[in-house]
Amino acid sequence: MSSRSCFSPHKEEVHSSTWARSHASEAVEIGLGSLCSAIIWRYTAQNEPRHRLALSPEAQYGVESQPGSFLLDPSPGLMLFSCLVFGCCVSSFVHRRQDKDRFQSVVYAAVLAAVVLAGYTTRASANLIMLGYLPGATCAAMVISVSVHSFYKWWRRGNGIGLEGMEKAPLPV
Repeated sequence: MSSRSCFSPHKEEVHSSTWARSHASEAVEIGLGSLCSAIIWRYTAQNEPRHRLALSPEAQYGVESQPGSFLLDPSPGLMLFSCLVFGCCVSSFVHRRQDKDRFQSVVYAAVLAAVVLAGYTTRASANLIMLGYLPGATCAAMVISVSVHSFYKWWRRGNGIGLEGMEKAPLPV
């Protein structure tokens, strides 16, 4: 008979459960952040003077004629709510992963700087860059951060390099 309790999980089960929970929360944060980013971009693009969309009379007076049109023509309240949820998603993602991924800030800085530069070269307004382009770029940086970190872990595991303390290990040059 085994000396191990039948109710205590194996180390592998605990690791896989933690791994699954971590990736599930990352997927929820990235998905919800992306939805909020799309709503923020749509609202900003509609209210930007050079990009103002022609609205139907029903949309101008707040009468919604189609289901789901609140996503295509968001109200100021939905814009505010989306900004708050987006900020919470990004903040939670960054806080949880800051110890795991030490190059996260470099990824964010590079992606956001590239988007700002692209926005200025296309002569977009500061409002459109800040509220239209940067939220989407932040979601892209989140995806890149998770993808590169997961690939790095997979590569280290495939090359037989130990996983203990690998987040603190220097990258091979």
